[in-house]
Amino acid sequence: MKDKPRIFLSSIFLSCNNMFPETRLSFYSVLGFIVLFGQHSAVADEPRPWDIDDLYRDESFGSVTVAPDKTFGVAVRHWIDAETKLPRHSLWISSGDPLQSRPMEAGEPDARAPLISPDGKWIALLSTRPRPGGWEQTPPAPVYSEPTVDIWLIPADGETAVPLAGPEKPYGRVYPDQNYGRLAFSPNGRKLVFIADDGDDPRSPSEIAANVSVVREDQGEGYEGFGPGDVWVAELAENQDDHAADRIVRLTDDEFWYGQPQWSLDGQKIAVHANRTAERESIRYSFNQNLDIWDIDIATHAIRQLTTGPGPEFFPRYSPDGSRLIYLTSPRHRGPHFDIYSFGLVTTERNPTSRLAFDFHATDVDYRAVGNPSSRPHADCWEDESHIVYDGYVGLSSKRFLLNVVSGEITESGLANTKFSRRRELQSRFRPRGKSAPARLNAKSQRIEWDNGEGMKIDGALITPHSAIAKPPYKLIVNPHGGPHWRASLGAGFDDQIFASRGYAVFKPNFRGSLGYGLRFLDANRGDLGGGDMRDILSGVDHLIKKGVVDGDQLFVYGVSYGGYMTSWLVGQTDRFKAAVAENAVTDLMMMWTLSDLQSWTEWSFGGQPWEIPDAMRQHSPLTHAHKVKTPTLILHSANDRRCPLPMGRAFHQALLRAGVHTQLVIYPNERHSIAQPRHRADKLRRILDWFEGGGQKD
Repeated sequence: MKDKPRIFLSSIFLSCNNMFPETRLSFYSVLGFIVLFGQHSAVADEPRPWDIDDLYRDESFGSVTVAPDKTFGVAVRHWIDAETKLPRHSLWISSGDPLQSRPMEAGEPDARAPLISPDGKWIALLSTRPRPGGWEQTPPAPVYSEPTVDIWLIPADGETAVPLAGPEKPYGRVYPDQNYGRLAFSPNGRKLVFIADDGDDPRSPSEIAANVSVVREDQGEGYEGFGPGDVWVAELAENQDDHAADRIVRLTDDEFWYGQPQWSLDGQKIAVHANRTAERESIRYSFNQNLDIWDIDIATHAIRQLTTGPGPEFFPRYSPDGSRLIYLTSPRHRGPHFDIYSFGLVTTERNPTSRLAFDFHATDVDYRAVGNPSSRPHADCWEDESHIVYDGYVGLSSKRFLLNVVSGEITESGLANTKFSRRRELQSRFRPRGKSAPARLNAKSQRIEWDNGEGMKIDGALITPHSAIAKPPYKLIVNPHGGPHWRASLGAGFDDQIFASRGYAVFKPNFRGSLGYGLRFLDANRGDLGGGDMRDILSGVDHLIKKGVVDGDQLFVYGVSYGGYMTSWLVGQTDRFKAAVAENAVTDLMMMWTLSDLQSWTEWSFGGQPWEIPDAMRQHSPLTHAHKVKTPTLILHSANDRRCPLPMGRAFHQALLRAGVHTQLVIYPNERHSIAQPRHRADKLRRILDWFEGGGQKD
């Protein structure tokens, strides 16, 4: 293992944002595996600015999983192959005293999402590696979809992994995503439950013969090529040879998608969430459909509905005694694509009853005291029979809370007296053995607050360059977040560090409509996209100029998704910005409704379908105002974006050309709603910087 790239805290922390919810970690828990790998780190150089090619030099660890007896842990190493420029993932183990870390398999083949069996003897993982020669392979899916993985198992004290299924596996593609996919051992460790499609071609023989496809219901963004997600249970062999399972049973076989399977305490049932109505829509980045909680009997395959609310009820978690399930819910059907979710509680008895354990939609709820719960609860959220632990958004920050599901009392857990504190104690052993000089000149992230002039206090994050690179007043990149029902948080990501290393400050406002500020604030921009939220942003810019933090003549704007909408909207409303970059942007609300995988987005935002609200959709579309744009505008768009489809980028580009605006459209092939391939990420950053540093002017 020679010439390992350096480990950098920011890139390691960022990698965890894409992990499964049950392995999503705090910065400090990730710190453990930074050091486990520390013996391979190079000696730090003199501090220097960040460089785009650092994307290819950095590596990180995520998915930290600790054995039940706490004697060892496993993590996934993430890096980019120097030759292919493609992401790599492999499994590492840390054990012994003192702790030593090493790759589990020679050559470090692909490995993701490790899971340790209850007895600590086996590690199950997902992998894109090919199955043995001559065996049935995992069916492919488009590059821009979820990776087509299969399940493998490796002994905790071994070095060779074996596939779960034998030569002729009964299932197709395993779901590796955060919404449906979950791999879980039964309480006795003898079975595995997972979500997979059947791998069959959905086309009829006549379609195949004519090489055509009839449009069928799917789950949209990120799921192309995947069929409905069914529930499967594998019975593991006592003595595993060339594969791990003696028998694999399919529990569901219909047109619906099932997700997040959870074992009952006795191992006789599986709880899942699923939308089994005729009205379905993608849940990628969105939980606003009629999902309900169901349980499935392992022996009979009978499925039973446990909840019947009008809105989403999702992510079930069994209580320690198995008598109840906690879950997230909202009363709003086809509401905002990320809502403020309450905790529901349903019994598992013959005639189940449900109630709210805490109603976050109540008018007297103070978000500062209880947060806005994250949409992905911990897999082991139950602390005891009366309490669950959850993470909540509070403004720009996140806090951990303890909810008494009996009394409804919520307190900040502070990590005290919870299983999470014990986990952190173990992970605290993975500390650096020594300090080294900083390798790069890191940006600073801080909270700022301002009055928007309408009686509202708004806050946001301001990222400023290291003092050795630039001093105020800074050039400013306004970077509105997506959603709009999402939020900015404190911290500096890779892109932020690159911008700051070129002397830019980056402003991330949490305008009205953002999560983390309560229900009233979340709903405050409904029917008014581009109105009050734009004024919140511009008043924040004015605040920074007045304070002398930024140069009012050096303003730029860059946003993705709804941030791209806001970018495209801003340049049609003001000429304050020297240059703009809109990535995967919503530019026309009619096209967004007709072409996107999420019609509820526009319906919720404006209260109706296009023929019911044509004037509102037209007036609030950036395309309508394109003739007023003067700002040089670069348009970046993924070729295969299902959420904000490419025609919106093409249309805005064409309109700007006709308006005489200096513009350019760059299309990234084999990318979905996020531009994620390393080469494309690097190219995108170079183009943004060149566009800004040239003021968007022609050569």
